[in-house]
Amino acid sequence: MIKKQTRFLPPYFHFTGLLLMVAGLPFSVFMMSLSQFFIGLTWIFEGNYKEKWRRFRSNRSAWLLCGIFLMLIPTLLWTNDINEGLKIIRINLPFLIFPFVLASTPPLKQSWYNLLVKLFVVAVFLASVTCAIRGLPRWLNGDLPDIRKISVFISHIRFSLMIVLAIFLVIWAIAENQLTLKKWEKWTGVFMASCMFVFLLILQSLTGIAVIVAIGIAWMAKRLWHRYSKPKALLLFLIPLFVGFLLFFAAFRAYNKYTEPSEIYSQTLDSLTISAHPYSHDLSTIENGHYVNAYVSEFELRETWVVRSSYPIDSADGKGQRTYSTLIRFLNSKGLRKDKEGVMALSDKEIRHIEQGIANVKYTGLWGIRMRFYQLLWEFSYQKKNGKSSAGFTVMKFEFWKNALNIIREHPVAGTGIGDVPQTFRQQYKKSSSWLSPQWWMTSHNQFMYITVGCGITGLLLFLYFLVKPAFSANIKRYTPFLIFFTIAFTSMFTEDTLTTQAGVSFVAFFYSFFLFSRDSNSVSSSESSPRE
Repeated sequence: MIKKQTRFLPPYFHFTGLLLMVAGLPFSVFMMSLSQFFIGLTWIFEGNYKEKWRRFRSNRSAWLLCGIFLMLIPTLLWTNDINEGLKIIRINLPFLIFPFVLASTPPLKQSWYNLLVKLFVVAVFLASVTCAIRGLPRWLNGDLPDIRKISVFISHIRFSLMIVLAIFLVIWAIAENQLTLKKWEKWTGVFMASCMFVFLLILQSLTGIAVIVAIGIAWMAKRLWHRYSKPKALLLFLIPLFVGFLLFFAAFRAYNKYTEPSEIYSQTLDSLTISAHPYSHDLSTIENGHYVNAYVSEFELRETWVVRSSYPIDSADGKGQRTYSTLIRFLNSKGLRKDKEGVMALSDKEIRHIEQGIANVKYTGLWGIRMRFYQLLWEFSYQKKNGKSSAGFTVMKFEFWKNALNIIREHPVAGTGIGDVPQTFRQQYKKSSSWLSPQWWMTSHNQFMYITVGCGITGLLLFLYFLVKPAFSANIKRYTPFLIFFTIAFTSMFTEDTLTTQAGVSFVAFFYSFFLFSRDSNSVSSSESSPRE
């Protein structure tokens, strides 16, 4: 127990821990861990354990969220790789710390709660700006193999989820007149949300963009339906549908241009280069309107490449692909012949792009979403034409999921044990003679499948109950920020192992608990100085 004279301090220490969390989420795993330690230590030194236990014991939602952590522990009994199991359990500790501490602690004053929401938005904005300043010049200079590497603090996937939440928190605060924003704060919020949206497009996050579009359409439909008459609401809703149609039409035209051969292939193909070396022509694979393996002079490619680059042409590039193949595709994407003149026409920056493993000129530049579109075209067209062995990451996920289902069939009830998931996947890929190379023998990239593999169907049902049931509690199910957060988190679990990294677990566990337990729905005053009641 702390002395009577210092009893006013723990609320401020508690707030400081939460501040470290919202500021650290987009920047640092270390800050995430430090904030949890700080919050837990404050809880211990504050004392008043009987009252805290009473508050926690009477909060069913807190018990359920803690269940996400607790359900993993029994699986250690049938796990062979105990170290991996303990690692996953340690990563999921936030699902014990945040629900227990925040539910057993009185909610924050409204002014302090609002401040933390604002600080999170500012932190995500500053992280986006920092990534752009530090990463974009390196990308544009050809020093990075993937534009997503500009996310220098945490995984671009987890960062994109935070960006989406920050954008919608700004929209919510302005559209529904929340957080008692001043006029300058509203305009600042619009500026930050716009910058973050542009950064999201640059970051090439399909998951983040898909979530922001889905939530945006649903929210717009809801607001139009409640604010205007039905005919006017339907008319206004046609605007985003029309924009969507235009985007679809543009994508369809780009697809046709991508797959239709250029007119040059309707003529007789030259058999010799300018230097009288023979060309080879293979018209089986097309990209950017040009046949990838047409007008190829291997002799001139090898002879000229050593003049332009110190990279051995048969070595692996920055993405582990054969540099020779990357060179051919890059030349093809520019409409150049694969000969001496084609290689010499490349700029020094384009040579660096090839060395980094960038195989198409359309994969360069700023607009990551445009790059991702053309990457998807290549992945699916190559799979359809030539098989799966050179398909991209999106196609790989189907292979991950197929092997996950095979494992589930063999261990349907209790799973393999949470620590044996990575090892079991590696064994399954080998057993099924998967077309994936060993470097891509990953787990499911689907949180629900991951849980089912590790804990069985029984574990999946428990996980879904623990995850979803608190969202229907009376004081939260109509709270817009929570609904947005929950949609973001839940949707991400279909395409990612969201809860296998500390950044992912911390994001989900913290905001679930923060929105559920730290908000005082009865508090309307923002003038008191203490952060807690």
